[in-house]
Amino acid sequence: MSETKLKIAVHRASDDWPGTYAERWIEALKEHSVDVLAFDFRETDVIERVRGCDGAMWFWRHTPDDKQSAPKILAAIELGLRIPVFPNLPTAWHFDEKVAQHYLLEAIGAPKVRSWVFWNYDDAIDFAEKCSYPIVFKLSVGAGAANVLKLDSFKGAKATVRKMFRKKGVTPYTFNEHRARMFTTDFKELLRVKSRLVMSIKHAFCKSCEPPEHYFLIQKNYAYFQEFMPDNSYDIRVTVIGNRAFGLTRSNRPGDFRASGSGVIDFSPENIPSEAVRIAHDISLKNAFRSMSYDFLHAPGGELLISEVSYCAPNWSVHNFPGYWDRDLVWHEGAIWPEYAEVEDFLEEILSKRGSSD
Repeated sequence: MSETKLKIAVHRASDDWPGTYAERWIEALKEHSVDVLAFDFRETDVIERVRGCDGAMWFWRHTPDDKQSAPKILAAIELGLRIPVFPNLPTAWHFDEKVAQHYLLEAIGAPKVRSWVFWNYDDAIDFAEKCSYPIVFKLSVGAGAANVLKLDSFKGAKATVRKMFRKKGVTPYTFNEHRARMFTTDFKELLRVKSRLVMSIKHAFCKSCEPPEHYFLIQKNYAYFQEFMPDNSYDIRVTVIGNRAFGLTRSNRPGDFRASGSGVIDFSPENIPSEAVRIAHDISLKNAFRSMSYDFLHAPGGELLISEVSYCAPNWSVHNFPGYWDRDLVWHEGAIWPEYAEVEDFLEEILSKRGSSD
């Protein structure tokens, strides 16, 4: 690394969650003799404090609070101050927004699971009357396979479309295993039912009360369908950070078609198809993605298709992989924390831009 002294701002807040990348980012930056300005980017003077920095980093999550603040603040730094940020706009503008990913992957010609987005009720119903079943319905937001339904008939599809267009919309994390049940013997589920009953009563008498769910951004007035891929007992995740590709496979939950969130993970490199690695590297390089995880499924004919993407992954899911493949598909042995790889690439990017402007 160059002897040039750099100063990097890193978002670090009192309400950071245990899986944040911030702490190892700071460690890695200090190991490179970088001055670190660590503070909560949601403070009112963020622009002035970052103005004198060479870069800014914020590991933001798929929560309404982060999604309301981080993209706006980072975009202002990147576009207004002309200061490099991580993640940058190409990498993260579509994070935790599957509808945005549908348009992006289609625009760049990526091999993806066939999907359809509708913005009005009549078009969505017309599609539901004619499509083949089963078909998958997804909310634009959600992780761990939450907010995902396999619809087996027009009746179920029509009911779901009506919720999205003709009713009050859908609160995320209320599908499948997240759905509250009135009749259950599970103690935790009983507590959730009690909590929702209390909130429902409060809402009946107080329109200004907080929403009954922690995810306060209601999903409404769109419908997102994805073709069902049969005979996939697992999915394949390839995470690309710079010139490094890591992988894992996730087995489906018992009796379920969903793999994400199952917790049944295999980090064996031999289970990762080289074609998946090649596709992921190629897309990331061509589209300036600094970090990206690609979830692959097999089509009935064997073709690898992308179902979703995400700029970040749990750090342990990268570190537990025993090495990585570079863009030439050459294997490099040894586990790496993603935070260290991202810092190394980010500093090289900053120094490269600084050198080209001298």
